[in-house]
Amino acid sequence: MPVCVETFVLTCRSGSVPAIVGALEAPLVGRAGFLGCWTTDLGALNEIVVLFSQTPQDIVWPDHAAGVERIDRQRWTLIGGTQPAPGAFGGAYEWRVYDILPGREAEVTALMEGALPARSAVSPAYLVMTSSDGVSRLAHAWPYADLAERAARRKQAVETGAWPPKGILPLLGAMKSAILVPVGYSPSC
Repeated sequence: MPVCVETFVLTCRSGSVPAIVGALEAPLVGRAGFLGCWTTDLGALNEIVVLFSQTPQDIVWPDHAAGVERIDRQRWTLIGGTQPAPGAFGGAYEWRVYDILPGREAEVTALMEGALPARSAVSPAYLVMTSSDGVSRLAHAWPYADLAERAARRKQAVETGAWPPKGILPLLGAMKSAILVPVGYSPSC
């Protein structure tokens, strides 16, 4: 049976992220299924990414008055044996989300699953997943101690041929990339 997770990406007005992160602490900490909360440091700024292993039924999210412009909810199916869990993994997570071209989902999944063992030998993935609803997407997150480690590991993965998965690029559309930094109360940091 596939393992599913859910992300909520809060896009916030400039200057509002610290207050919104603070407002989220009480409703998130101790909640069943809460896996992590990160803010964007590079890439699309002023975003907060929240990850759950089970859908929160009664959470009240900060609203427009608090500075939230939009909340994008996405259900995902984990692939490649990745299983995000609380723990200390690093201070910088590389977060990438790709659109998958129509009808190419099975190929993308197979290529990712085939490449993950070699890539994970260089640095393990925190999660790799495909969208379960809405637009067909592939997402993955890789934790690193810092950006210098990220650069060194990515260089090693590319130079050894472990990454990117061979043949995957023509199957993908637009890509969004960000460096995520865990907030102080995130179970995954």
